[in-house]
Amino acid sequence: MKITLKLAVIFISLIVYTHNIKAQILDSDNKLTIVLKDGLQVTLLGQSISMSDQKSKNYFYLPTNPHLSLDKEGTPKFMLLKYMTEKGANEGGVSGALFHMLMEWGLTPKQQTELEGILKIGGQGARKGSILKGAVDVTPDGDNSFRIISALLSDPNRAGKVVMSKRAPIMPGAASSFASKMDNIEAQLMIASLEKDRSIADLSLELSFKYAVQMPAAKGRAIINWEKMHTQFKQDSASYSNKKKGHWWWKKNTRNYDEVHKFIETLEENKIIELKWEENIADDRISQMREAFFQFFLDKMSNVEEENTTSPPTEQEQEAMPDIKYGKKYTFNKTYFESNFQKNTQVFDFDAKLAVNKYFSVTGNLADWYDAVRDNEKCVNEVTLNDPFFEHRTIDFILDLDAIDIFEKEINYVTVNVRKKRKSGNDFNKHFTMDLAYLKENGPTKSISYAMGSDVDGEAYEYKIQSSLRGGKLFPENPTYKKADLAGITFSAPIEGRTVECEADLEELSALGVVRATIQLRYYKFGKEVQTNVPITVSKGVSIMEKTIFMDADTQGYAYQLIVDYKDPSKGKMAFGWQPKINDDYVYAAIPTEVLDENVAFIEKVIEAGKVIVKPSSDGSINKASGILDRFKDVINIVKN
Repeated sequence: MKITLKLAVIFISLIVYTHNIKAQILDSDNKLTIVLKDGLQVTLLGQSISMSDQKSKNYFYLPTNPHLSLDKEGTPKFMLLKYMTEKGANEGGVSGALFHMLMEWGLTPKQQTELEGILKIGGQGARKGSILKGAVDVTPDGDNSFRIISALLSDPNRAGKVVMSKRAPIMPGAASSFASKMDNIEAQLMIASLEKDRSIADLSLELSFKYAVQMPAAKGRAIINWEKMHTQFKQDSASYSNKKKGHWWWKKNTRNYDEVHKFIETLEENKIIELKWEENIADDRISQMREAFFQFFLDKMSNVEEENTTSPPTEQEQEAMPDIKYGKKYTFNKTYFESNFQKNTQVFDFDAKLAVNKYFSVTGNLADWYDAVRDNEKCVNEVTLNDPFFEHRTIDFILDLDAIDIFEKEINYVTVNVRKKRKSGNDFNKHFTMDLAYLKENGPTKSISYAMGSDVDGEAYEYKIQSSLRGGKLFPENPTYKKADLAGITFSAPIEGRTVECEADLEELSALGVVRATIQLRYYKFGKEVQTNVPITVSKGVSIMEKTIFMDADTQGYAYQLIVDYKDPSKGKMAFGWQPKINDDYVYAAIPTEVLDENVAFIEKVIEAGKVIVKPSSDGSINKASGILDRFKDVINIVKN
């Protein structure tokens, strides 16, 4: 007789980005590589079917096909504008080039239609009737997941001449921006690398991602030899006496978890029960799966009752089943054993899977795209700076991709006001608004043009930006105009997301009698001090917790405080004081040495501090009287470069 027992699937949730509307669970064993007619290779992963080894016909594709974004007319969003003046360099003349492009990834409609057709008919190894469900849900691999690779433009001495998105776009069709202003030498070197006889240009862009995929973690088999079990039962029953130690389990005495667990181990030693394991992934949770069999067999072989006792759980109870209720007693389930004694063997198969992060990068080279735009005057052109064309000034405002995700959670819309003060005639004033609907329809770019007229400084203008927050508040309340003369302005949301990873040593906390460690985070959000709590509960057995916070983009850090709750009511709650964190997204719940050394004065102090912990308002804000960030202001409130 064979019974298949599926263990609960365990999932790893490391930095989960909030763009996911519905979580994808992908099967590493269900992978396809499809080659399209244009030579593009597309890697697909099948959707995992919960608690089953069956392979789904639903597929998602990994990021592929980096290419230039297109406008509504189908023109690539690419500009290489070579410029010069009539004056020579000794007369103050300038020459060089402006370089600007928007890049995205994902299948084109034609490629997607072709891929859907291949899957439908079961071509190239796919099963007939397979379906393309879209792109894999990915997250950027770090804060600099959009990377430029160029000997020329990566030169650190060119700081300020290159403007680009920091993070790779997480959705197909979402664009990353790159812009650079090159002098005459730099422009000639870059253009020379783009000539037709060059196999590669001196500009590659790399997008780095990570995604979660389900992989086989462990397989096991448990074999119960009921014939040997029956023989052991008869031998022990015949020789048992109150004075003689033996396999007392067959009698009606009640035993605790540790004693029963040792009895099951004895059955394994005597080959009555055989356990075989094949582990594919090194993970501490695999040991919990081994214990799952003991718990399963224990539930079958015994009757469980609550015991009127307040004695703590045994060490093995805590280790094997962190959430188990102590004070249980176990008695021999005679009915279960007798119903199985007539069997020869019974087999249980275990098949456990884990979801792990996989890393993936996509690289595109400018040479692959340039041939399609080199002869397009809308994309590549030359201009003399005293040409009449320059009587009009066009400014491109580009919302940084990092801000798009924030729109869905924190911001209603952003309003940009532009003005050009003139020495004669009316001043130029224009404004526009970007909200989520605008971004989905038009992308993250908005262009504004004005006539420069006869102004000597016709390229200079002013702009200010104001955000409407959830709840109807405006930030900043009274924005001021900034001066600029650039043809492109990339602006960010006033806040940025930061995922903080908090970790604790559960064994240390348990040994100290701590049932929960809470890491409080204080940071500036829209100019106000707010608080977020990250709890780590010992009984849940999860030592690492992640929390995404949104903090002011012009700050470089936050403050944190560790609070611990003891099981012993005489200790209660201890608060260990606030400390700053600078550009570091990892916090470890370190118990102070004074506590470990049982420093009475220190312990009394932190217990008192635990009695006056400030609770934030419903929106997380802290009133000014209870604020603590001012003491760290010189450290964390430094504008980033």
